[in-house]
Amino acid sequence: MRVFAAELKKLLILFKADPKSLVAGIIAPTIILIVFAFTFGDFTSLKLAYVNEDTGVYGEELETAVFTQISPLGDRPYFEETETDYETAMELYQQGKINGVIIVPETFSADLEDGKNANIDYIFNNYNTDMAKNLRLYLKEGILDFYHSTDSNLQIEVEEVLNVETQLHWFNIIAIAVFLLAFLLGSMFNMLYLFYKEKVDDTLYEYKLSPNSIWSSLFARVVVALLAGTITASINAVLVYFITGINLAAFLPGMILPLLILGMTYVFFAEIIALLANSFSGAAVFTMATTVVLWFLSGATASIKYSTGILRSIALVIPNTYGLSQIRGVVFNMDPSVGGILGTKEGWLIMLVYMIVAMALAFYVYRKKLARMVG
Repeated sequence: MRVFAAELKKLLILFKADPKSLVAGIIAPTIILIVFAFTFGDFTSLKLAYVNEDTGVYGEELETAVFTQISPLGDRPYFEETETDYETAMELYQQGKINGVIIVPETFSADLEDGKNANIDYIFNNYNTDMAKNLRLYLKEGILDFYHSTDSNLQIEVEEVLNVETQLHWFNIIAIAVFLLAFLLGSMFNMLYLFYKEKVDDTLYEYKLSPNSIWSSLFARVVVALLAGTITASINAVLVYFITGINLAAFLPGMILPLLILGMTYVFFAEIIALLANSFSGAAVFTMATTVVLWFLSGATASIKYSTGILRSIALVIPNTYGLSQIRGVVFNMDPSVGGILGTKEGWLIMLVYMIVAMALAFYVYRKKLARMVG
């Protein structure tokens, strides 16, 4: 215990004197969070010009139907209308100021009244497959509503059966994953950086001269690394609160255990790389890149329930998948069993196995590199 306390004090002094070890856990997750916030944080209505050349009433009814459809994301209309003439609409479209143009011909109402098929022109840029899909689907939803209001013979009632009681905003789901990433990166980089500092100061290999057990020093390093991860995750949690309104501190009791297990797994991984690698920058790049890739593959941006094939198979062997599912389950009050693919017990078992294996390897490498040579 005396060695543990002394080592902990030394590491805390190093940490306080040079807090650069917090950088990776703060900057990278913050950038990721902000990028996703701008990309997915809020639904933005697509701008369409509506050129109504119809001489009857159906053109106006179609206009109302198209531009009153509300997205469940942010409760905003799918489309924002720009009502103008044809020449101005095409000019705005060519300048990229609107996403598309709907042109209703003058015979639109007359054709419908005569029982004929009516046509409209829909001009939009389909360079992006996802954007093109949204532009098509949103318009068809408006057309279906138009049919409901104008043709009594065409009434389709849709009964929605939902798998969750509350629909979650996409960015909120991502934000929870970024919080986990901040904790992991902050913990790992602290472990790497303090090893690097001791190598530079020529104090690391003094362990080989010490008659005391080195295990206390390893546990002290783990504690300081997890403390650093707690700091970086706390900073990230504040950003999450200001962007999403989610107070992660309120859910801390349910998140501590998965955070601790995953944190220790990745800290032991970082310790192994720190001792085996000759270059600090190489070790840092490798561990950070590996962590971010595994983070993405484990369902950071969406539940793996919707993954297929090899992507799902990869996700199911990554411990983050289960820890992240547990954390989201606590925050969003939902089933934490990874979409029912594997149960909660299996998830905990997989996380514990990874932690135990990482700890055993870390002990072996630590002893081989730093234990006192006898004989």
